[in-house]
Amino acid sequence: MRLDRLIGKWLEAGKRRTRETFDAGDVLVNGAVVLEGAVQIGKFDRVECRGKIVRNPTRRALMLHKPSGVVSATTDDEHQTVIDLIEEEWAGELHLAGRLDRFTTGLVILTNDSRFSESLTEPGERVGKRYLVEVDGPISVEVIADFQKGMWFAKEQAMTSPAVVDLLEASRCRLTIYEGKHHQVKRMFARYDLKVTALHREAIGTFELPEDLAPGEWRSLL
Repeated sequence: MRLDRLIGKWLEAGKRRTRETFDAGDVLVNGAVVLEGAVQIGKFDRVECRGKIVRNPTRRALMLHKPSGVVSATTDDEHQTVIDLIEEEWAGELHLAGRLDRFTTGLVILTNDSRFSESLTEPGERVGKRYLVEVDGPISVEVIADFQKGMWFAKEQAMTSPAVVDLLEASRCRLTIYEGKHHQVKRMFARYDLKVTALHREAIGTFELPEDLAPGEWRSLL
């Protein structure tokens, strides 16, 4: 928003008095005097006027170890949500940077910074999401090859990016995908009549779920 509008509202003043306040050097943004009221200020800029704080929002970002049964949502009438696990008065400010379905466990990132969440979720950013996957049958060479080539999703009319597959056991692998389509991992395996019996997200891009972060616990990223 425009800085002069914020200051005018805070002062409960008209344009002339607001302009005089700027001319006097009484307005600071992030500690620096600003004389031009028409400038646009960001969501997390600290604004002061006449030695008092007008606005000083806190940028928040955190990782949470989502347990099974908890919903990746800010509110839900029936089930516990990831927001319910963050027992802080500011928890309601947060939104999710990528969801997990109710029974999938692992890393969830929450923030009040839309630019940060977009950097993790926008398709053009190609941020990898790594999962530990168990299925109810052997993962064949054909499955791995097709995952690595990319798969056509008719519902979205889109081709997935080549996935990274690290086979750990006959029916267990680490899988990295670069999209966030609805139930994507389960749908990929279902194409080969394989049912996902356990799904756990270990990482989003460079953010790894710490081994010492227990289910239901969270940790600040800032």
